[in-house]
Amino acid sequence: MSPEPAVLEWVAAIEELSAGWPDLTAADWPRRRAAATGLADALATRFTLPGPAGCEVTEHRVPTRGGEIAVRRYHSPGAGRAAYLWLHGGGFVLGGIHEVVEDRLLRRRAADSGVDVFAAGYRLAPEHPFPAALDDCLDALAWLRASAADFGVDRVGAGGSSAGGNLAALVAVHCGPALDHLVLEVPAVTLDVERDASNLGYGELTGTAELPLLRAAYLGDEPAGWTEPAGVPDLTGLPATLVITAECDALRDSGQRFAARLAEAGVAVESWCAPGQAHGSGALTRTSATAREWQDRVSAFLRTRIP
Repeated sequence: MSPEPAVLEWVAAIEELSAGWPDLTAADWPRRRAAATGLADALATRFTLPGPAGCEVTEHRVPTRGGEIAVRRYHSPGAGRAAYLWLHGGGFVLGGIHEVVEDRLLRRRAADSGVDVFAAGYRLAPEHPFPAALDDCLDALAWLRASAADFGVDRVGAGGSSAGGNLAALVAVHCGPALDHLVLEVPAVTLDVERDASNLGYGELTGTAELPLLRAAYLGDEPAGWTEPAGVPDLTGLPATLVITAECDALRDSGQRFAARLAEAGVAVESWCAPGQAHGSGALTRTSATAREWQDRVSAFLRTRIP
């Protein structure tokens, strides 16, 4: 199993561009986040196709038990009556809804699927450790469900990538029948990938080797417990789910095991392992046909949820 050339080009660009962002390793988290966003935006400009201009984007301030968060709505004219709460990745400590890669992918996803996408800017660790992010996501979903009639939707699902996949799965566990569908992309269903020895080396490829550091920042002294979807004993009653893993990803095996457990629990599951792809490379829509297929599969699944 080897990463495809487009992925290797992207990894080389990460290494090249990182030299211009010395704060990527800063002890000060706001400085580190600013550097990470700058790097992510530069990469997205090079590797991610722009979204369609016709997509309408509005921002809402959503009350939560911790204050309020920003939620961006991506609406394509002629959209159906389904909505989808999107939770970004970033290891629980980085990322955000205003990054270029988020905007480009979600504009395209809303247009291609006909589903309204709501991206939640949940609070980040270590300033806001567990359960702050999960609380924000649950509150954002409650707001979306309460506002569904105002937005013209009557089905609501959730999804996310990496850390966002962890949060989306936990939202589904907490909310059960309240969700219509679930999309998990390279999900961090466990924060302990040491069990996945066969593909652990891929962690060096795109940053998941830092998972122990991210786990400590996110959990602090909190035991793993229900912070990991993989540790949830009963998955019965979860909604129809799409799970996408990447062949060259340290999180691949745990994601595939989670998909198998969903199927065993009677959940309608679609599972696909993206060949030659790595953690996060689904964003390479300008340079990789497989990344475009990744995005197309998500949009096709979402289209099936439109009443």
